[in-house]
Amino acid sequence: MFKAALFDLDGTLTDSMNLSAQAFIHTFRKHLKREYTPEEIFAMFGPSEEGIFRKQDESQAKAMMETFLAFYRRCHQQYAAVYPGVLPALKLLRERMPLAVITGKGKRPALITLEETGLAPYFDLVISGSCVQRHKPDPQGIEMVLQAFAISPQQAFYLGDSPVDIKTARRAGVTALAALWGARDRESLLRQQPDAAFASPEEFAAWVQKL
Repeated sequence: MFKAALFDLDGTLTDSMNLSAQAFIHTFRKHLKREYTPEEIFAMFGPSEEGIFRKQDESQAKAMMETFLAFYRRCHQQYAAVYPGVLPALKLLRERMPLAVITGKGKRPALITLEETGLAPYFDLVISGSCVQRHKPDPQGIEMVLQAFAISPQQAFYLGDSPVDIKTARRAGVTALAALWGARDRESLLRQQPDAAFASPEEFAAWVQKL
């Protein structure tokens, strides 16, 4: 029996990947005078935003982070939203068990998204990329949640939209679930052989009802 529900954020709970890409593009244009495509931005993902900026230019990393955050908050409603069907699933789960987010996003962007979308009250714990020393697919973030909730890996599932999310869940020993609705590459995600895959949040909610 599951005793905790764990989630990725961008592409899983929220349609916010384009927001992140646009915030990076705006920031790099302003500080580095360079133009990037969204695909080039997505290829940088892994470290938190702070980590990405440090890799680009350590001397401007702090200033770039502030520019990024200003754009990210200002344009959140324009570029990001909760996926339809996610809230009913979270409401069902919230009645039964604690919920956590494990995301590669930095703490401040993650909290902005949770606050702006109204998702913050559903979650007992948020582990961001700023909280860990080793990023996904290392299981450190999930392991921190398991320890905080005092449960075993077999008592939790992790829902994510990328192959890295499935790898992370596998390494942590939790049930690996695929959110196909937000996946940029469904075939690559399915090749990781998740324990279950859902085409829509409604399918996931139906699965939750059967728990």
